[in-house]
Amino acid sequence: MFVALAVSMGIKYFLGGTTTLPLLILGLFVLAVVQAFRMYSASFLWGRQAVAQVEADFLCTSGPYAYVRNPLYMGNFLIGIGLSIAINEWYAYVLFMISYVAVYSIVIPYEERFLEEKFRDVYREYKAHTGRLLPKLKGYKGSVNVTPNYRAGVLGEIHVPIILAIFLFVIFLLFVK
Repeated sequence: MFVALAVSMGIKYFLGGTTTLPLLILGLFVLAVVQAFRMYSASFLWGRQAVAQVEADFLCTSGPYAYVRNPLYMGNFLIGIGLSIAINEWYAYVLFMISYVAVYSIVIPYEERFLEEKFRDVYREYKAHTGRLLPKLKGYKGSVNVTPNYRAGVLGEIHVPIILAIFLFVIFLLFVK
């Protein structure tokens, strides 16, 4: 996703495009809110959300996971929208969407198969009561409540706001007129 958005910025630079400070600020606001939500969501996984291979010690059905199975991926979608707002070009949205669909149409089904094999009927019931990427209004009542580790959630996500700050700084320097 970040590569697609960086490509969008490269195209914008090559074409001599600009954006406005209000759109940059709106994008920043979206990114800040969504990243806070991502850190909150990561705290329920105790900061173990970024892994090289699919693994799970437990099925998290607490906090945001009671409403949506993939709050971090939902957050990634909203981050891409926030950066696209700041970039302020139609092709930023298109390139982001293509990259998002390409990645998560593979990752999510793979993870769901893993979780279904590991947690069987418990996962099937959870899956039936929660949205994949869009939250359901009524939260799932699982048998295990996970106590969030906010420190681990923030530390596990700290690289994302740094990357986002770099993107916004570059957008500001190159495109805000």
